[in-house]
Amino acid sequence: MVLTISEQATANAGTDATICEGSTYTMIATATNAASITWSSNGTGTFADATIEDAVYTPSAADILNGSVTLTMTVTSASPCINATDQMVLSINPQATVSAGADATICETGTYTLIGATESNATSLAWTTSGDGSFSSTTVLNPIYTPGANDLTAGTVTLTLTAQSAAPCVEASDAMVLTISEQATANAGVDATICEGSTYTMIATATNAASITWSSNGTGTFADATIEDAVYTPSAADRLNGSVTLTMTVTSASPCINAIDQMVLSINPQATVSAGADATICETGTYTLSGATQSNATSLAWTTSGDGSFSSTTVLNPIYTPGANDLIAGTVTLTLTAQSAAPCVEASDAMVLTISEQASANAGVDATICEGSTYTMIATATNAASITWSSNGTGTFADATIEDAVYTPSAADILNGSVTLTMTVTSASPCINAVDQMVLSINPQATVSAGADATICETGTYTLSGATSTNATSLAWTTSGDGSFSSTTVLNPIYTPGANDLTAGTVTLTLTAQSAAPCVEASDAMVLTISEQSTANAGVDATICEGSTYTMIATATNAASITWSSNGTGTFADATIEDAVYTPSAADRLNGSVTLTMTVTSASHVSMLSIRLY
Repeated sequence: MVLTISEQATANAGTDATICEGSTYTMIATATNAASITWSSNGTGTFADATIEDAVYTPSAADILNGSVTLTMTVTSASPCINATDQMVLSINPQATVSAGADATICETGTYTLIGATESNATSLAWTTSGDGSFSSTTVLNPIYTPGANDLTAGTVTLTLTAQSAAPCVEASDAMVLTISEQATANAGVDATICEGSTYTMIATATNAASITWSSNGTGTFADATIEDAVYTPSAADRLNGSVTLTMTVTSASPCINAIDQMVLSINPQATVSAGADATICETGTYTLSGATQSNATSLAWTTSGDGSFSSTTVLNPIYTPGANDLIAGTVTLTLTAQSAAPCVEASDAMVLTISEQASANAGVDATICEGSTYTMIATATNAASITWSSNGTGTFADATIEDAVYTPSAADILNGSVTLTMTVTSASPCINAVDQMVLSINPQATVSAGADATICETGTYTLSGATSTNATSLAWTTSGDGSFSSTTVLNPIYTPGANDLTAGTVTLTLTAQSAAPCVEASDAMVLTISEQSTANAGVDATICEGSTYTMIATATNAASITWSSNGTGTFADATIEDAVYTPSAADRLNGSVTLTMTVTSASHVSMLSIRLY
């Protein structure tokens, strides 16, 4: 037999390889003892000739999307050898793409965020600039670009984004132009102050201005609100508010924002003052400048044309005290000056103070008169427009309009004991009336009565109970005889006659009363008659026999009269004589005794003596 030995085919698809999307791949493969070669793919790409070692493979879109494809080389052996198979992996890397974004414009004051940049399949990114600005990061897709000084000067800059692809793809790049607009600036000027009634010319500057517009938060007006040095006229409301904010708006070229600046225009009010209306005061007084008014003053100052003084020269309503020269001159000019808040000017006003002379009244010292007298006033008045005397009593003035008026007290005044006399001196307005008083005391005249004449018995004393006095400051009893008083200074003493009084039979008793000065003393007298005392002696007791009569054995001295009486019922033959005869009655006899009484009457006195008759 013939044993034929077939050679075994071998297949070597080559090493794995990588291509860039859009490329084809020429296989680097080897085959031996190949009856035939067949290339196949697990993808959907195509071979230009799948029967040769160096077949060319064109990946499909799906292959590219998958990122790789497995290519298989099948080599057919002569029978009965088996087919030889080998594979390689063809990786398909995508090509990087980039877009730097559309051209843009920013303001010189800003930065630019490259949010329009896009990329795909980049393994790395790199931003570059044609200028001198800087990126927040050069390796991120959307960095922030800050223009440099040269960029600002040039006004534009080109920003380029470069993307690296995975090998063997090439890099990709794109650029955008960034235009840089100039930012407008606004400087409204420093805050300022004007006086009410003034206008204000703005001291402002603007750069890169497309337009200028002035505005106010008040209600005033601009002469031309579109220029730097606009003139502002405040309104009444602005002046009332005291300030207004003026705003300068400068329009920039797009996309720069408007530039805005403000200044505060303070509007200080002009001070005004009024010193008040002219006035008149009395020389004894001061003047409160209550009529003075002011508005918007930062400070006040009072001055005088005279030599008086203010309680304070810096308050609105001080008290002014005239000086000696002011009083002599009779008038003084008082001026109020108010300082305004700058730049307003000061304001002043004056008033004339007239100084009237004050009347004075001196009614004189207190005085005393005696009732029944008049009193001539010892008074003085100065600067008197008129004089008026008045009394709190009911007396009368002979002429109540003169200094030395004569006053006649009334009975009621005398009864009251005093009266207040008031001197009212009228001053020139506005001085007050001058008033002074004196007390006129009216002392009553003492009166006395020693009492009626009286008679006493020589054996007795006499109480001067009938004596009376009024208004006496002291009393004194005196006698024309040699008797004595129990007290010489009391109104109703007891008088005891002396021996000479008894011998004379009468004595004059005088009561003298002292009056309160200037009244004089008063006196009165009474005559005291001293009668002799009678005596009675009815005799000794006696006894008779019934049926008999009895002749009295009696004696009497200084008798004005004699009277006999009995306690019985008998009778006297003559009951008015010393030796009267008594005839007892039957009842007397029955009783056995009777008492006989002799009554001797003295001058103003009676003496009695009884005997018993048995």
